[in-house]
Amino acid sequence: MKPTKLSVELAKEALEVRRQSAHGWLRRTTAGRTVARALRGLAEIELADRAMTLAAQEFISVLPVIIAVGTVSNLDLASDTLSSQLGIDPGSLTSITRTTADAVEASPPTFATFGVIGILMVLISGTSFARALGRVYGRVWEVPVLSVRGWWRWVAVVVAVAAAIALLGRVRQFSTVEWIGPPLAFTGEALVWFGLWMAVPYLLTQGRLAGRVLWASAALTSAGLTAVGIGGTVYLPMATASAQAKFGELGLVFTAITWLFIQSFVVVAATVIVKALALDEGPIGRALRGSVADAVVEANDRDLPQAEHSG
Repeated sequence: MKPTKLSVELAKEALEVRRQSAHGWLRRTTAGRTVARALRGLAEIELADRAMTLAAQEFISVLPVIIAVGTVSNLDLASDTLSSQLGIDPGSLTSITRTTADAVEASPPTFATFGVIGILMVLISGTSFARALGRVYGRVWEVPVLSVRGWWRWVAVVVAVAAAIALLGRVRQFSTVEWIGPPLAFTGEALVWFGLWMAVPYLLTQGRLAGRVLWASAALTSAGLTAVGIGGTVYLPMATASAQAKFGELGLVFTAITWLFIQSFVVVAATVIVKALALDEGPIGRALRGSVADAVVEANDRDLPQAEHSG
């Protein structure tokens, strides 16, 4: 099977790593060098800053898409999503409740027209989240960042993230089923996250992450977000209740952004860790890159001295 261009580049970088002399106790073993590479990558990407940027962009870009779609089609969709993913009960927000009541009283044609226009505007402005995420992938994987000509990929990412988050709100309802409910909800949430984080990096890198690296990135991100989601079922209700009691609706906003920050932290960290694993000199790295890519690079490396000598 022909290796991808990115796999060959990773194999070249891994070969250079093997040639470097090891300094320090952490770099004396293959596993230690992979850990050091991951830690260095997390520092270089400025993990906290990137995660906060993504969280803020998601709050102002993706959540409005969910609310806008829920307003036009089914208000329960937005309500379930806000409740399950951010711990916010829209019924407790007096300003939102009044706005919703006023909107429902509007005439159907005017209401529908406003909804469609609103969704289009939200989608256009919402691409800022996709662009910020694209810059993360570009920085980590050292691939070109999307240009304006790929605008449809930004829109597709926003729609995919909004749809996945909305779907998670429905998947969480499986937990109410006796006996099999919690495992079913857990499995469903993991599958939704896996599918989303297979699609998003593929779109934003224009297919450069196709193959085993893409699968590994999606699996690690899904595992991290699912674990965070399980913790959120306990933490979020208490956090939102405390924040609302102390600071009112503003406290809920802070709690929501904090939770989005944690999720974004997982997304960025998983990407950096998979890059470090893909450069591993041992079996993990070879499995992610593909043995064909390593064989091509090593063959070219052996041929290079011969070519220089003959020249």
